[in-house]
Amino acid sequence: MAQEQTANQSQEKRVRLVRPSIVLLCGPAACGKSTFAERHFRPTQIISSDWARGRVCDDERDQRFQTQAFALVRFLTELRLGLNRLCVVDSTALTAAHRKEYLELAKRFQVPCVVFLFDVPLEKCIERDRQRERTVGAPVVERHFLAFNQTKTDIRQEGFDQIVEIGEDDLDKVQIEIIFRPIPQPAVSAGRRPEGETRPAPRPWPQRTGRAPLAREAGPSSQYHPSLQQRIAPQAPPPPGAQAKPPLRAPSPPRPAVAPAPGRAPAPVAAPPPVAAPPVPPAPAEPKSSPGTSSTTTSDPKNSP
Repeated sequence: MAQEQTANQSQEKRVRLVRPSIVLLCGPAACGKSTFAERHFRPTQIISSDWARGRVCDDERDQRFQTQAFALVRFLTELRLGLNRLCVVDSTALTAAHRKEYLELAKRFQVPCVVFLFDVPLEKCIERDRQRERTVGAPVVERHFLAFNQTKTDIRQEGFDQIVEIGEDDLDKVQIEIIFRPIPQPAVSAGRRPEGETRPAPRPWPQRTGRAPLAREAGPSSQYHPSLQQRIAPQAPPPPGAQAKPPLRAPSPPRPAVAPAPGRAPAPVAAPPPVAAPPVPPAPAEPKSSPGTSSTTTSDPKNSP
């Protein structure tokens, strides 16, 4: 009994995978890909093309929406790789163009890309397809099998990091070990803000009040243009009942002195005009006497008796 257990352990195939990475399951229909994925990987790690087709058009067997279904598969793969997750793509992967998309995606994220080749006889695949609830038919299985034989030859030169061949007897003997190695974060280029960093909040604009705006300092040109100075620094309106003051005028700049020409006498300087004397105020008028009151008058000697 111990010898049989030792023989079974020696026949086990151990496969080491890295998380994050892309794992492609390649093989004809009904070769056991989905059963193998459910046995060795978590349900959240499996991204099935049939599952995506059902989410797109409500029918996993409808082949008219292949483009939309695989677009969903690629989208989920990119999201999971950005979060350092393992992506197990469950599809036939029988075309070189389909495999090249995932090779380029792995290169862009700097993660390994591994392919599992399910080399199962054609008769076994047709028998499994008949026993399934959702069948594709023998002609489809035969066409997939022919494409798979060509794939086994061409896939060696496509650039996969690891190629694992799974035969009919290896489906129950494979042991998978997953090692976590996070991908390095890309360096932040100059002029770009790193992800997650927020910009400082802008300063709020000052709220306007009923007061007049503050006067700004006028430039040199405002000394020669009083109207411009008034537009730059308008005065607040006077309170009601107050006497309006005349606007202040800027003093005129002094004229530069002109030097006399050589050989010519300087021009006489005009004397300032005489200052007029202030007018003499008139004498106050003599008050008039009111009727009924007596007043003293000076007698004239000619009229005296």
